[in-house]
Amino acid sequence: MFFKKKRMVLFLVPVLLIVGLYFYDANLDVYMNKTDGVIVHKDKEFHRGYETYQKYYVNGEKTFEIDRLIGKTDNSKFLGFKESVWKIKGEPEDKVVFVKGLMIEGVYERK
Repeated sequence: MFFKKKRMVLFLVPVLLIVGLYFYDANLDVYMNKTDGVIVHKDKEFHRGYETYQKYYVNGEKTFEIDRLIGKTDNSKFLGFKESVWKIKGEPEDKVVFVKGLMIEGVYERK
């Protein structure tokens, strides 16, 4: 009897974890890719460029700390390629965001 309960728990824990992560991912805000270097969220355009890069990077190193996950881009999938949108510590999330993915990393600033 003990082994059946243990086996059931070992089966249910990963399933519940995956379901929880799926619902967490589904409830994140979605940032839409408009063009290269531009994302849109709630009719606000965020731009990436040389000025923004100079402001937040020194010699290719980040000069800021990442705070928390606030969203994802529209081409992110639950299983597969992800681009996550993060809040930068000390900056309002409606002015500056940090996008990190497998092939992309950059700071987007509202213009």
